[in-house]
Amino acid sequence: MKIAVFSDVHGNLGALKAVLEQIKEKNADKIVFLGDIFQRGNEEFECLDMLRASEVVCLKGNCELYTEHGVDVDPDVEHLREYYDGIRKEITPEQMEFIKQMPLFYEDEFHGHKMRFSHFLFLDVDAAYPFLPLSSLKSGTFDAACKSEEVTKYELVAVGHSHQNFVNGNVVSVSATGLEGASYLLIEVDEKTVSFEHISLEQ
Repeated sequence: MKIAVFSDVHGNLGALKAVLEQIKEKNADKIVFLGDIFQRGNEEFECLDMLRASEVVCLKGNCELYTEHGVDVDPDVEHLREYYDGIRKEITPEQMEFIKQMPLFYEDEFHGHKMRFSHFLFLDVDAAYPFLPLSSLKSGTFDAACKSEEVTKYELVAVGHSHQNFVNGNVVSVSATGLEGASYLLIEVDEKTVSFEHISLEQ
């Protein structure tokens, strides 16, 4: 079985089309998007509608949280208030309903191998802003979370958000689809093994 994972489209419609086409060529059985449709690019709503029309499992990133609730959920992004106020005025009720229904994480078991997918690791999944801050990558908090039972109970945990490819224990991060240095993650699973590869996105 093949599971393709990508993240952080950030309004880049060309990149979204490219990654979906390349994943199709890999004959993936399941596709998971780890969140962040908005911000940076200027084709956010086109990306949103393409994902709405697809069979991709779409998870909520911090950009979707800001779209749904406004930037007050995260004190670090006051500088983005004008942008997200604009997005919240332009978005249609149907588009907003899709955003609201996007889950924070997706977990499943493939050939007996339990996996979880989310935009980033969680500080508190029930909080208004549930994710660990990006600063946790340097402070050691992220490393500690990778060793927690909440994370190690899965064979693989896939995350985005940092715009980097890295592996920390059973946590695998994939870089941003919509930005420079884009890649996606291809996971292959059978009864015995789980393997994965970061594949550079050709745009």
